[in-house]
Amino acid sequence: MLPKARVEHTMSGRLRVRVSDFRGDVSYFRSAIDKLSNYPEIAGLRATPMTGSFIIEHKTDLPSIRKIAADCEVFDLQETSSPPPRQGPPPPRGNMADDRTLALEGDIATVIGLLGLAAYQATRGHGLGPATENFWNAFGALRILKNPYIALVFGGLGILQLTTGRWAGSASSLLFYAFVVRQLSGSSPEMQAPANRTNRNPKTL
Repeated sequence: MLPKARVEHTMSGRLRVRVSDFRGDVSYFRSAIDKLSNYPEIAGLRATPMTGSFIIEHKTDLPSIRKIAADCEVFDLQETSSPPPRQGPPPPRGNMADDRTLALEGDIATVIGLLGLAAYQATRGHGLGPATENFWNAFGALRILKNPYIALVFGGLGILQLTTGRWAGSASSLLFYAFVVRQLSGSSPEMQAPANRTNRNPKTL
């Protein structure tokens, strides 16, 4: 039985689909991209395993996408009562602004809130966390921010806290760090079909 998929957003030449049951399953999304990219009707593919979603750029219609997905046994695209696709030229490939507007607004609010809390904690004399927290921040600076200077600063703070005896954070924090490292090591934020695979007909392979 094929996994159920639902249409999240549709417009001319572009479709966003979510497969909630396989959220986080990197192998499923990698296999799905490999299969779907063999069809000439599919102009472009992106998948984000952590959210369980596909962005499908196409040169056909929704019923055809549904049939393609079923034929290659990727997912069963459910009927939707969404409004008809918005007319107009398809967006330039790689333009993800319409998908990220709400997320960006939430990110800005989160950043402002965290900066406010940081300032509040600093005024109370709680400027430094335990060593594990600073080492975690150093890891994030290297892996996510790609900034070795910030990583060096937090690494130094971690060593400083080791010398003062404040080395371990709470059990829940350490458990969360372990889950995040496991997720980062097992998946990439986004994957897409290689350029040389798109628009190839499986009959010619």
